[in-house]
Amino acid sequence: MDIAKRLQELAECGAYGELCAEARAYLALDAERQDEDTAYMARVRLGETLLALSAESFDAEGYAEGVRLLMTAYNERGNTGLFELLSSVVYQPNEAALRENYAENCRTFALLRPDAALPDYDHLPVLCFPISNTNAVLFTKEHRRFLLEEREDGWQMLHHALLFFRGDADELTRATERFSRAVRDARVQECAAQLMDAVQRNDFGAAMQRCAEEYHQLCPEGEEYEIFRAEEALARKDMDAALSYGKAAYKKRKMSPHACAVLSRVYQQAGRPDRAMLFMMLSVDRDYLSFPEDPDAMENCIYALKAAFTNAQFAPFITNVVIDSHGVTKKFWIHVCEELPRFSDALPRYRTGLYNPYGVMFIKSKVIDLMNPAMEQYNYPIVNDFVFDIMKADETSEIRVVPQKSAEILPLAAKEDKQKISFHRENMDRTMQLSRGEFNFYRVEEPTTIRSDSTFLVGQPIVLQHSSRRRKLVLNILADGLAWNALRDEAEELMPNLLHFFSKGIIFENNFSASEYTYPSLASIETGLYQHHTQIARPGVPFALDPSVVTLSEQMKHLGYYCTNIQGDAQGIYNGVTRGYDRLIVNHWMLHAADGVERTICHLQTFNECDNFLFLHFADTHPYNADVSTPPNASTHLPLADVLQSQDLVASVFLKNNPLSQYVNRYEVQASDRQLGYLFDYITAHYDDDEYVVLLYSDHGAPVYARSPYLLSEEQTGAALMARGAGVPARGRVDELTSTVDIYKILGKLAGYPIDAPYLDGNLPAVFGGQRRAYTVSNSIYPGQTYKICVRTEQHAFHLETTEFTREDGTVSLDSYTYHIHERNDDYREIFDDALARQFLDIVWNYTKSFRR
Repeated sequence: MDIAKRLQELAECGAYGELCAEARAYLALDAERQDEDTAYMARVRLGETLLALSAESFDAEGYAEGVRLLMTAYNERGNTGLFELLSSVVYQPNEAALRENYAENCRTFALLRPDAALPDYDHLPVLCFPISNTNAVLFTKEHRRFLLEEREDGWQMLHHALLFFRGDADELTRATERFSRAVRDARVQECAAQLMDAVQRNDFGAAMQRCAEEYHQLCPEGEEYEIFRAEEALARKDMDAALSYGKAAYKKRKMSPHACAVLSRVYQQAGRPDRAMLFMMLSVDRDYLSFPEDPDAMENCIYALKAAFTNAQFAPFITNVVIDSHGVTKKFWIHVCEELPRFSDALPRYRTGLYNPYGVMFIKSKVIDLMNPAMEQYNYPIVNDFVFDIMKADETSEIRVVPQKSAEILPLAAKEDKQKISFHRENMDRTMQLSRGEFNFYRVEEPTTIRSDSTFLVGQPIVLQHSSRRRKLVLNILADGLAWNALRDEAEELMPNLLHFFSKGIIFENNFSASEYTYPSLASIETGLYQHHTQIARPGVPFALDPSVVTLSEQMKHLGYYCTNIQGDAQGIYNGVTRGYDRLIVNHWMLHAADGVERTICHLQTFNECDNFLFLHFADTHPYNADVSTPPNASTHLPLADVLQSQDLVASVFLKNNPLSQYVNRYEVQASDRQLGYLFDYITAHYDDDEYVVLLYSDHGAPVYARSPYLLSEEQTGAALMARGAGVPARGRVDELTSTVDIYKILGKLAGYPIDAPYLDGNLPAVFGGQRRAYTVSNSIYPGQTYKICVRTEQHAFHLETTEFTREDGTVSLDSYTYHIHERNDDYREIFDDALARQFLDIVWNYTKSFRR
């Protein structure tokens, strides 16, 4: 039966309970499954019914729900009858009290801000509709709209407080501060717009000079000041100042096309065509490419284009650049043994090796030779499960190794097929024929000379010694996408080995990822910085993490560990996030726990004479979309209708709650746990409790378990975080709030590197001697999508989403948004509390300060 007719029948027979249930069920459907007219009718019918029932039973929650439904319906159609109903029920009974509040609060406000003139009550641009003692909704007279969990501008926030809050001096003081903040923000936006307009008009006169200084004082984190100054310096041919300001603008906003554009022009005029070309490719103005005639300068330009075009997520893949009579041609390519493109000279020199610990020699490099033309043909990285061995290495045709206090391990690889390399020391001369790009590890105990007729690759020697200042093993395990929040109640069944091992350490029950997907989340883990401070916006856009940031792996390297990413997806190589690792064994797509665990144990057996810091990343625990095959275990046990899901290639972060994804994910979590049990048994059998530290964490959760409509749901951002070993108290499960940005400080506390740098965003949890977090922040900064942020306390979650899309440079506008607050329990009960909402909005305002425009 048609839902409209059904609701009509239920109303006529007085079955109001059924009416409410069926109307709510219809309104809970996805928007695409609703009819607009029917939804409007259901909303009005339900709202009017709830108001009538609440009048009889004094049901405050039913009353509030009914009022909000009718306000929503009014916003949709502007029905005058609905407004008159709401006015008679909600506004008119409270009008006298609202007038009294306003008069009293205006007198207090005049003492705080005598410069801000307020209208009398009847000339206010808003009406206030109190719904409960803690919540009221403004109605704007100009736009004839109820502001239901929507942004209120500075004046509206002030009017809301003056009308609704009574006898609360602290809240009025905070309202005044928020009003002043809103006025300041509006002026910042105005100045920024004027400066960018002045740049377009080449207006660098006295008025714009004053505007620039005012902007810089109000918004020192904004790059528009440096862009203006760089353009002004260019106009008066002061190249030193232009370059200084251009670099400063880029440092503040590395994804800014405008900052890149001004840097490109500065470098062009300074005679650096390679740097000019690099930044031009990242700017708003991609002019015609003009290449220098000098061969060396031409080579530098081609290198710059390669760095600019190469997707920063996919090392060791590069975008090869070929210039001929047809112009510039780009193609995917892998250059075995060659140095990876470096966006910045501050990045280490990594070489592309081929991982072959036990396979047939002389084959893998030929496979790459076959794959390269295929990648060029299909413009796609066709590698599947091919594993690369990325290492910091130099090339030479001869090297003499003289061990100092102890033996050393020397990584070495041929650069040519079947290259002959000779080893000479006292009483020994040997020549070996080696495979191109496959690193070998040789123990050197005496002075030894190694040479060849052509160059070969040599990695940094690995010194074989332990130190009492270090642990023999520090192991970080990234279980990609492990949704601990969703699966923790099933841990004894799905993850018994993980639970058993970390129960003798710490398991954080309320850990949340700072970002919703791997690329920015990995950067936050490895740096202790939120996404906006790492400056990641659109994934893959080339840039380099600022050298002033000391990454987690760099800290461990400084302590003397041999640092190896034993299995990873290479997403931190090009941007510098993983620049402290000596060696990275990577494949972007295939990261199986079984491979990583076996590789880890083999590594520990191989390099047992030195102190190891290992990073193991596996992705079995990550739900995937239709481009990953369905395991037979799922297709043979689930009903056909559940297995034959829509083959949608939507990003995994947008996957919906469905039985196939949940079944596969649980199955893979169990499989991963079996492998972890093998690894944990090895660790406890070969190391004393004070000789190792193990951290296991996930970079985000899984949307396939989400029970709420929010992208940053408890299940999508509820991530694992566990620790065991030296310095870790045996506390088992703890309920303290933590974030993935805290991992940097936790490991620093346990390993002994400094964690007091003022730029760090993380917090050392109380269980490790720090302080309990008041809240965590998760946000989604993705150009071309709305900005989303979730602030969680122990009791509540605050979700905000903007109307405008995040810009290409990672900045956002909070000029228009909606928000919701719900309890963090199984009921997800929505909370309507004006004071609480203001507290959360203050947190959001402070958090977004550096990238809100």
